[in-house]
Amino acid sequence: MLPSKTQVATIAIAFLALAIGAKADDQPDCTVTHSGKFYDLRPLMRDGNDKDWSPDTGADTSMEFKLNVCHTVLSTNLDVKDPQADNIASWGKRSTKGYSLGKLSKNPMFRGDSLILEYRNGHDCPNTNSINKRSTLIRFICDNSVSGQGNPYLLSNAEDDCNYWFEWRTPAACPVEKTSGGGGGGGGSGGGVFGTIVGIVILVYIAGGVAYNRIVHNARGLKQIPNYKAWAEAFDFIKDMVFILISKCYRPRRTQTYHNLPVDSEINTLIDDFEDDEV
Repeated sequence: MLPSKTQVATIAIAFLALAIGAKADDQPDCTVTHSGKFYDLRPLMRDGNDKDWSPDTGADTSMEFKLNVCHTVLSTNLDVKDPQADNIASWGKRSTKGYSLGKLSKNPMFRGDSLILEYRNGHDCPNTNSINKRSTLIRFICDNSVSGQGNPYLLSNAEDDCNYWFEWRTPAACPVEKTSGGGGGGGGSGGGVFGTIVGIVILVYIAGGVAYNRIVHNARGLKQIPNYKAWAEAFDFIKDMVFILISKCYRPRRTQTYHNLPVDSEINTLIDDFEDDEV
């Protein structure tokens, strides 16, 4: 049984919606858009020969911390020797034993008006029979008054030694202009996104129409093009208009001249003679 035109149109629209949705969700790693404003935490990312961020713990010196932003920690001497050591983005050490406090995530988000980055699925929390995992939550606050990019500060360490909360005042948490390419902005321009959507619409229109005409009407050649007759008539109309405009704008100059034509007095005499003959 051949698909109906409505079914083909539905499939085409669904494909278009998925394509546009995929383009809309194309958010660069370590960035987020909230209330029409763009936030980019990539300046806080440490890599290469950099050192990990060492949060300020205040008077609490019972545990050492290292963390990174949208990247795994760079230190290799973590004293972690089990499979859970992979993709560690937040690390802590108590006495002589190191722990994963959360695995890598590159997706900051907003909770209310708070910009946060969360690392989950670290080592097992103590006394939970491996049910709960250690986690890290970093809250970023826009602050242009700090030196450099600021530094994370330990806010709270839950009594069960399982969840860790940090606060980070930094200029990187302030909204920035979204530009094309990498670095401070990232992402495509509005014109580029619009052009992509228009291109997808045209592609779906042509592909869906060709498929429908080929399957349902058994069309071949140019007649597979959707609304072929209308497009052909439009082309003929445009072609005729072009020819008319060319003929109007580029008239050939007349070179023929006329000599020995009768003047007005001679014409009047001829008319009088003709009238006298009739009388």
